Amino acid sequence: MANPAHRVLLVELNELTWTIIDRLIAEGRMPTFARLKREAVWAAPESVDLPPQLDPWITWVTVHTGVDSKVHGATVLEQDANTISAKRSWEYAVAAGKSVGVFGTVGAYPPAPVPGFMVPGPFAPGNETWPPYIEPVQQLNRKYTQVHSGNASAGGPLDTAKLGLELLGLGLSPQTVARIAFQLGRERVDSSTYWRRVVLQPYVNYDVFDKLYRRYRPDFATWHSNHAAHFMHHYWRAWDDSKFLTRSPENEARIYGAAVPFGYEVADDLLAKFLKLAGPETIVIMATSMGQQPYVAEQFKEGRIVVRFKDVRKLLDFMGIDGVTELVPTMVPQWNVRIPDATKRVRACSLLEKAYVTGNVRPRAFSVEETGEVLTLTPGGLDKANPALRYFFPDVPNADPKGHELGELFVCDVPTAKQGMHHPTGALLVTGPGIARGRHLEGVTNLDLLPTMLSLLGVPVPATLPGRVLDVLEAGPVSQSASGAERSSTADVRAQA
Repeated sequence: MANPAHRVLLVELNELTWTIIDRLIAEGRMPTFARLKREAVWAAPESVDLPPQLDPWITWVTVHTGVDSKVHGATVLEQDANTISAKRSWEYAVAAGKSVGVFGTVGAYPPAPVPGFMVPGPFAPGNETWPPYIEPVQQLNRKYTQVHSGNASAGGPLDTAKLGLELLGLGLSPQTVARIAFQLGRERVDSSTYWRRVVLQPYVNYDVFDKLYRRYRPDFATWHSNHAAHFMHHYWRAWDDSKFLTRSPENEARIYGAAVPFGYEVADDLLAKFLKLAGPETIVIMATSMGQQPYVAEQFKEGRIVVRFKDVRKLLDFMGIDGVTELVPTMVPQWNVRIPDATKRVRACSLLEKAYVTGNVRPRAFSVEETGEVLTLTPGGLDKANPALRYFFPDVPNADPKGHELGELFVCDVPTAKQGMHHPTGALLVTGPGIARGRHLEGVTNLDLLPTMLSLLGVPVPATLPGRVLDVLEAGPVSQSASGAERSSTADVRAQA
């Protein structure tokens, strides 16, 4: 007998890890997570995508397709959905006659005209949303993601005021306006508090989502935030240097030592808001697609210094790389470079892969990954700020045979060295009507989320999905279209894709 269908709200708090959650729960700093761990179902899912595929733009697609990266084919951030070769969670829901609301989830670009709403992630190449009237929030997300990355300017006061008025119409709350004003005032007194600005974005996004959710009441909804992952990547050592090869410098710890717990406290506050918004009739799932751990590498004992492009277009022009039709900044310091002409793309790869640097622990100047027409280009990190560094560009006619200084083409302005890295183990909480209390599930992977969500929605679970429907209901296992033993392997799914 099938279980009754529920509304499902998936809160994606990217890369949260139980090692930090449990510590902050013990310190009394995450009351919402503490209550849910006592009163809901919880697990520590393992990602089936492992290095070098252990990246959120891959693992979140795995969550929403229920198959691994060898099947769905996602390899770059905000890859065009048309190149992902597996159906995603919201597509299953829409096909079953459900309404949906997707906000910030990886792999949602370009947005489709769904019964409900769609706002792609902040690294999407365009501002498109569905319906189009929501575009101001995506304009804000993309703009300030690029401002933070050093790839765009904040713009003038008139543009900011216009965008602010549009966001007020989309649901920006007085509380968030006050939070923004307080942060800007704090920065005028102490500019070193600028890092706290990152959490303004998820609060703005929550406000807009709140109004959309109340208007459309979607059967299935998602919401994504990367703020805590950002803090861990940049400031983990500043908070706790006990697992690192070198101690955190005093000034680093003083300025950024509060960042990681602050990001988790904001996650706790946001989760409380989502529980209230969803109400007692909706099942709320808090999930990550993987977690994080301290960044420890023998080659980079003091952390890896991030190098970003001063002007990626000028660099490509300097190297004589032509045929570029699109440049899209992604996670700092990566760029996606689209070159449709295969011959020109091969030549670009060759020139980029030959470039090297002297005076650094790693000689390669760039890493280059090719996905269809897109080259994902990343400058190599540095082990130390070495003034003797020289970059060389073989087969580039205008290149100086004596090499180029770092500052000619690159910038090192990220305030700290890399401090957090990806880890396969994530976090999962499930709460709502009929959900078991205080149940711990073992042996969970990120392949299990899609079958579980579909079953809770009352949507048939395809027998080809390799994951299982998790035992989250108090009354017993959720119904599914096939038992775990009957489900096909990932290889079988790939053959059918």
